[in-house]
Amino acid sequence: MTLRPRVAQFELSLTDAELDARIAIPAQRVTLSGADPTAAAKLIGDALRAMFVPDRQAREILRHLISVARAHAEHHFDTDDKYLAGLYSKSPWGTSRSAAICFTGQAGTGKSQILLALGRLLSGSGSFHVEGHSNLPLVAAWMMTLAKGDGLNQLLREHVEPAIQKPQKVEEQSEGKDWKIPELLKTAARVSWRDATCLMPVDEFQWIAASSEANARASTILLKLHSIGPLLLFCANFSLVRKLVRRPPEDRDRLLSRPIILLPLAADDPEWTAYLNAARSVEPDLLKFDPVADGKKIHDYTFGIKRKVVDLIEIAAKMARSRSAEATVGVNELLAAYRSAAYAMHRADVEALVRQGITGTSEREDLACPFISIATDASNVKAVPVAVENFEKRTEEAILADAMLPSEAAAHRKLTSETAPKAKEGKVLRFKNRKVTKEDLLAGAAALDAVE
Repeated sequence: MTLRPRVAQFELSLTDAELDARIAIPAQRVTLSGADPTAAAKLIGDALRAMFVPDRQAREILRHLISVARAHAEHHFDTDDKYLAGLYSKSPWGTSRSAAICFTGQAGTGKSQILLALGRLLSGSGSFHVEGHSNLPLVAAWMMTLAKGDGLNQLLREHVEPAIQKPQKVEEQSEGKDWKIPELLKTAARVSWRDATCLMPVDEFQWIAASSEANARASTILLKLHSIGPLLLFCANFSLVRKLVRRPPEDRDRLLSRPIILLPLAADDPEWTAYLNAARSVEPDLLKFDPVADGKKIHDYTFGIKRKVVDLIEIAAKMARSRSAEATVGVNELLAAYRSAAYAMHRADVEALVRQGITGTSEREDLACPFISIATDASNVKAVPVAVENFEKRTEEAILADAMLPSEAAAHRKLTSETAPKAKEGKVLRFKNRKVTKEDLLAGAAALDAVE
């Protein structure tokens, strides 16, 4: 069966290797010759921030997002007749809307990089034909960011205005005059339908989360974007999600019922080692830590959060180069960077995350995911090692005892009694059976003290 081009633009039949080839941004080696410590550290930091190393979690999220966008296209654009009916309708997308997708995770885990990778996958422009219309544009997604402003005009004009067929209106709007919101939303719905746009990813919502009125303003903007028609995907930190949780149930259902949670990489994950290998390749003559042998310690310093890894390495490089132009960065230099004042804010986050994992209780709202329990999230839990080891040892011993034959059990009990530490015999102090006086009580107390 041949897919309609409006649906086929979301067909992603790629192996992991093919997908990585389209979205990865390889680490670029930097040259530090003649650079002072500050410049050298910044060159390394910029190179680390620019690279994108796809991992299993990123691939799964991207495949999921493109899959739901494809389903959205199939539902609305599966036939030319349905598409043409919407093309001449004042409300092409109808009145029902799929719930938005809330993409959340710890700050610095790579959410924005995944959205940029999504943009690269869906950036191929094309055109299609239906009866009576030729060269209709195909625009799979409208990529938006609040970094340019948090108003609907700043978010939508760059997608709506170039698609308007009346040049004089484009000139009028390009002079800086804002659209009236009802007109802007109505035009956005018709343009997105015409271009078969099925996904609207919105990034950088932390720009609005800092406001004292973030709760109401964020939900207002999101609900208006949600009303247009394409599937809304918005990136939000934990703090904003908690604000949205306090909205009325109908808002929560539209905005928070389909979460995608990006978790930090685990210390024993091969993807973590691969990321550290890529980071080290930026300047292997300077960065001498071992991604395998030192991976666990680096995870302890960063909690597996990539932004913290970048800053830790940048600080360590500056500190090392400040001592000597020939200095290198190994795990000891990374530990010194972890203890430094420059890393203090990151260190406070990491230590709070570790404590939350041990206690299973939320210490800070910005560090605890509202959708999952800290106590049951395997990637963030750090169990107390001694308690776990003792429990496992007792469990293994109980299983072994249950499996023994009677003769084996008797031998085991004898061996255990012989090797077990001998209990210290207690000393019994006897008092004469007579009337107790105050002097007797004092003497008894003195005798007990002497034993101790």
